[in-house]
Amino acid sequence: MALFDTLGKYEAVFLEQMNDAFIAINSNWIITQVNTRASRLLNRTREELLHQCICDLNPDGFADDFCDQLRKVFVEQVNVQFRTFDRMLEIWFEVHAYPVETGIYMLFQEVENQKSLEPEEEFYYRSLFLQNPDAVYLMDLDGNFLEVNPSAEKMLGCTRTALLKSNFRLFCTPSEIDKTNRHFQLACAGIPQRYELNIVTRDGSMRVIDVSNVPISIDGRVVGVYGISKDITERKQIEGALRLSERGLAQSQRIAQVGHWELDLKTDALTCSKETLRIFGGEAMEEAIPSEVPFSMIHPDDRRTVKEAFEQAIKGEPLRLEHRIIRPDGMERVLLMQGHAVGDDRSHVFGIVQDITEQKRTEQLIMENQMRYRSLLAYNSDGVVALDLHGHYIEVNPAFERMTGYTKEELLQMSHKQLIPFDQTELEQVKVSWESMIQEGVPYSLEHPIKHKDGYFFEVNSHNIPIIINGNITGYFTICRDISERKRTEEILRKSDKLAAVGQLAAAVAHEIRNPLTSLKGFTKLLQDHFPQEKKQYFDIMLSELARIEMISGELLVLAKPQVKHYDQRNVNEILLSVVALLESQANMNNVEVELKLDLDLPFLQCEENQLKQVFVNIIKNGIEAMKQGGKLLISSERHGLEARLCFVDHGCGIPPDIIHKIGEPFYSTKEKGTGLGMMITNKIINHHKGRLEIESEPDKGTTIRVFLPIFHDE
Repeated sequence: MALFDTLGKYEAVFLEQMNDAFIAINSNWIITQVNTRASRLLNRTREELLHQCICDLNPDGFADDFCDQLRKVFVEQVNVQFRTFDRMLEIWFEVHAYPVETGIYMLFQEVENQKSLEPEEEFYYRSLFLQNPDAVYLMDLDGNFLEVNPSAEKMLGCTRTALLKSNFRLFCTPSEIDKTNRHFQLACAGIPQRYELNIVTRDGSMRVIDVSNVPISIDGRVVGVYGISKDITERKQIEGALRLSERGLAQSQRIAQVGHWELDLKTDALTCSKETLRIFGGEAMEEAIPSEVPFSMIHPDDRRTVKEAFEQAIKGEPLRLEHRIIRPDGMERVLLMQGHAVGDDRSHVFGIVQDITEQKRTEQLIMENQMRYRSLLAYNSDGVVALDLHGHYIEVNPAFERMTGYTKEELLQMSHKQLIPFDQTELEQVKVSWESMIQEGVPYSLEHPIKHKDGYFFEVNSHNIPIIINGNITGYFTICRDISERKRTEEILRKSDKLAAVGQLAAAVAHEIRNPLTSLKGFTKLLQDHFPQEKKQYFDIMLSELARIEMISGELLVLAKPQVKHYDQRNVNEILLSVVALLESQANMNNVEVELKLDLDLPFLQCEENQLKQVFVNIIKNGIEAMKQGGKLLISSERHGLEARLCFVDHGCGIPPDIIHKIGEPFYSTKEKGTGLGMMITNKIINHHKGRLEIESEPDKGTTIRVFLPIFHDE
């Protein structure tokens, strides 16, 4: 009967090929398995037999001792052989009952002529002894062999003659002598024994046998011991391999977090693997549980979906869905359930369940990273493109489309070189930086023009970053910022510096010319009165030329004066920001931090943008230069009634109160090398915008300059 333990997946085929009727019951006496022979012999269908109590199956049919014999098998864990009469069917059965881990296995044989068998009983017993495939032997109370069957000779490798002169202990391994003696003595005391034993046969080979010792009683006195031994060496090897395989399967399931399950829709019994129970957080639960136990753990929002999926599975559809559970410890997990219904009535659903919580979290992280990447592209005000190693566009963002005038579809058919008009010298310089990035992963930046789809060029600052995947550089990102406005502002600054230089020269020349010019004019007029009339024409020519020199010196001063420009609606905050960006490097070099506090709701002003830039350049440069030891320059904008008020606060050397009123006068400056033209021009521009300038200053503490410009300005 030990063969049943090794059947595994071939069990069903084996049982159907048996000539005997086979019935298996569990520890609750419930029939769990029958073969076709049993169904025919008992005149019941398989469905009528399964899930019934064996004792309730035919309470008026089986003999009274039937259940008593089965109880003995359960209690004593011994093999039992007996005959019973079914009153309903009027049939005698020969029953062999064997204890197994899950309950009892029974073999039923119909006895066609009970009466004719009784006189021949001795013959049958003898036949059973001699033809039994298991080793059967008779021993005295000392363990000496009194009789052995051919199977015993074959198993031990000795002849019957040799064995009848031997003791069973000769075949025991030294390590198991004590155990064997204990079992033998208990059998001699009238207690049947069953145990496994390692033996050494005559040829020296090791075998594993399943031993049953049954006391031989005559008139209530034990006179010997029957031994029945089955060679289970191969079975043990198979069991070992199965255990190893099961451990490997269990470990594999644990690693993959995959468990299997079976749902009996008729009994609502759910049989689960240990990994399935662990996934549901129920390691302590029984492996066979009611289906409502795991169903109650399904997330309330997913229960209807799960129920509908099982209903479709019963109709023959494959079962596959993801759902959430809430485990007893409160932890929420995400599971992937797969399975299918089997059987003609699809009453059983087999499947697997996998914990994919970490996988879903990883997918969520990947999706979030992709969304962040997409957001970086979609909402970035700078043009962002991805290129392969040949310089072809593989991704572009909307800002780059707007910047170049091309659509994404057009750009993906183009290369970066088509938009960048490098000459040969520039190409060689860029090639060095590009190769350094591709070979060593070193980013680089450069300024260059890009050709718009409409044909004009605009300046950009491009920052190039390698794309590294699995340690390999597969392409690169280019981030382009339109710096056309910055370039224009820089040009204004250069012009401002040039104007200051010209103004300085003009002021110097005019200053040097005007004093002697005044003297010349005065003495010429004085001399004119002392010469005859005919000579006065020479003095008129001299005075005319002196007036011309005076006019030229005046025109030199006009070079430093602002000219009338066209006025437009402009955002004064944006003008401020562009100037701050322009002077940021100068501020950094002087260790000056520029802090902005701008009113974003400030209305647009009617102004001339470049002139206001000139005003802000002059004021901010003065503030930076006033803080020789570094410091903070605060710039703010706000609405002040019908005016926009712009404040510039530095913490520099300050201006003495007795000369503060001179600021803005021509040629007056508090700086050692200043000309005074900067603040003069600033005043002129502000006045021309119908604004005003306020200056507050304290020596050694700093200066505050306020510029007021009208919000509603009628040009």
